[in-house]
Amino acid sequence: MCHALKFSIVRHFADDTNLLYSHKNEKILRKNINQDLEFLFQWLCSNRLSLNVKKTEFIIFRPARTSLKNRVTLTLNGCKIFESTKVKYLGVILDSRLSWKHHIFELSKKLSRSVGMLFKMKNLRCDDKIFLSLYYSLFQSHLGYELVAWGPSIYAKTLFLIQKRAIRALSGLGYSDSTADSFKKFKILSVENLFRLKIASLMWDFDHKLLPNHFQKNFFKYSSETHSYGTRSSAMPILPKMFSIIHRLALSC
Repeated sequence: MCHALKFSIVRHFADDTNLLYSHKNEKILRKNINQDLEFLFQWLCSNRLSLNVKKTEFIIFRPARTSLKNRVTLTLNGCKIFESTKVKYLGVILDSRLSWKHHIFELSKKLSRSVGMLFKMKNLRCDDKIFLSLYYSLFQSHLGYELVAWGPSIYAKTLFLIQKRAIRALSGLGYSDSTADSFKKFKILSVENLFRLKIASLMWDFDHKLLPNHFQKNFFKYSSETHSYGTRSSAMPILPKMFSIIHRLALSC
């Protein structure tokens, strides 16, 4: 399929296929994508495959406070496809501004249900280790998923309040009781510190060349690659502070 398209980059995962293309001109963007969609349909027909047009959608990523002059519509097999305000891909909800508002909203509902389950399980009076295992399986597994991507969003702060409710469920605390000691007791990182930990782990993998080649070459640089000054951080990655953060977090736990 990759060779059948002229402009787009193709990304596959399981039964999901995505076409990625960028251009500053709306007319050229629409023209080239429509041409690739025509090539895609021909390739599918040649290989006796079908595509559900009703489940096909597209989104145009653009900076905040930037609007399109004209509405962009695409055509696939004679059917029009209109722009979506958000799309779900690999369990992550992407919006056109990459604000992560919709993703965090849906995640908040999922985490709130997990908190309710933790409160109900607390009535069984099980051992703390069992409840801690439930916390990681029911709550933190969702909280930490792709946190590196959406963690910096301003909407992520609301998740800390839900996390405090989960900690109160573990500790049997009241609605207004402080959770600071419980975080330390169970050695659980807040959502902000968990984000820092994941960023630090990512930088560790980058520094030790453990990331996939695409990330290793295109996403991060060393400070020495941006300037020629002999500073103390010239031999370190662009985010050197994260290494000290992970060290402090390890000591606090």
